[in-house]
Amino acid sequence: MAWLQWSGGCAGVQSMAERIIARLINQQDACVQWLLVNDATPSETQQGTLQDLANSAKNKPVTLILPASDVLLLALDLPVKTASQIKKALPFALDDLLADDVETYHLVWHRHPKDKVYVAAISHDKFQACLLPFQDVGIELDSVYPETLCLPYQDQSCSILIDRHNAILRSGQWLGGGIDVEVLPAFVDKLLEENPHLQSLQVWDAGVSKQWLFGLPIIKVEHELDSPLQLLQAGAVKLGGELNLLSGQYSRKNKADWQWKKWSPALGVILLAALIQTGGFLNGYWKQKSELASLETQTLALFKQTFPDVKRVVNIKVQADQQLTELKKQSSENGSRFMRLLYQSGEVLSANPGFQLRQLDFANDILQLQLTAPDISQIEQFKQQLESSNELSIKVQSAEAGQNTVEAHLEIREK
Repeated sequence: MAWLQWSGGCAGVQSMAERIIARLINQQDACVQWLLVNDATPSETQQGTLQDLANSAKNKPVTLILPASDVLLLALDLPVKTASQIKKALPFALDDLLADDVETYHLVWHRHPKDKVYVAAISHDKFQACLLPFQDVGIELDSVYPETLCLPYQDQSCSILIDRHNAILRSGQWLGGGIDVEVLPAFVDKLLEENPHLQSLQVWDAGVSKQWLFGLPIIKVEHELDSPLQLLQAGAVKLGGELNLLSGQYSRKNKADWQWKKWSPALGVILLAALIQTGGFLNGYWKQKSELASLETQTLALFKQTFPDVKRVVNIKVQADQQLTELKKQSSENGSRFMRLLYQSGEVLSANPGFQLRQLDFANDILQLQLTAPDISQIEQFKQQLESSNELSIKVQSAEAGQNTVEAHLEIREK
């Protein structure tokens, strides 16, 4: 939803105290004009950078005047009375009048008698781009108006300010705009055609030729001026808060709500990096958890193979220690024989990485091994190695060839 703000009759700019009136000349170069207004007379117009303005504006309220072409002023016939009704109806009434979606605009409205609602619309992106440089140098703006509303206003008259290549027009109390000076003659012709109630044109310029004025069938009053800002400030100090753009989400109390948006690209990158890192941590965690579960399954299977008489396994480590203790309690001869057979067989197995031990049993002084080997010849080689290096007797109970390995059952005993 576009941001809507009713600018009623609350007090806005006042001329009783010192105030800075500033006008943005070139946004790309951060060039700005300003002057100081007090009870007596405005100071001379100054021009410089935003930092220069910040130095002059310490502890003083600042009114910013935006280019007329940046702010669209409209009049709508809305037969509704309350502010809440206007707020709901306004987006639908403006939908066909704006170049982009209504949600992309900051809207400020002022209700006038006879069911007229006057609206000032400016793109959120454009408005934020104007405000942020002032915030960056510490300038606290308390009101923002388009140039249009700062021109002098007279009933049944149109005010025109020609400033270099731009023309600023105020055709009504809350209406007007900014155009290129080259299309001004055609625009004025159209304006007079659509507004027959207009009786005169008030024109201010800085020495630009006004030949196009001569043929217009209307009273023309020409004014010379040295500084456009001197003219605009006179109107700015009279504005009472209606159509102050620094309202709604951009009001001073809500500044934090939109200011953070300038950091949103950086915050997006940080958030993305955090999500990627968290995803990596989670992926590693689940991978390690899966590997641990697989290892526990293998350990349990080996325990059951080694101690088949144990039917209920609760704690593998504790129960394995208990079983080993029981083995130690057996006769020293049997215990020594088991350990000797296990040690001697293990030495040869460890020297042959192609072997995999599947099962191990010890009963009646016989060590029984179930293992796999790459081929039958290595089983025979394993048998010969055990018999030649130890006082052992090895019997191959069976040898069954698989797809890639040979599974063998061996009995090993001392001679």
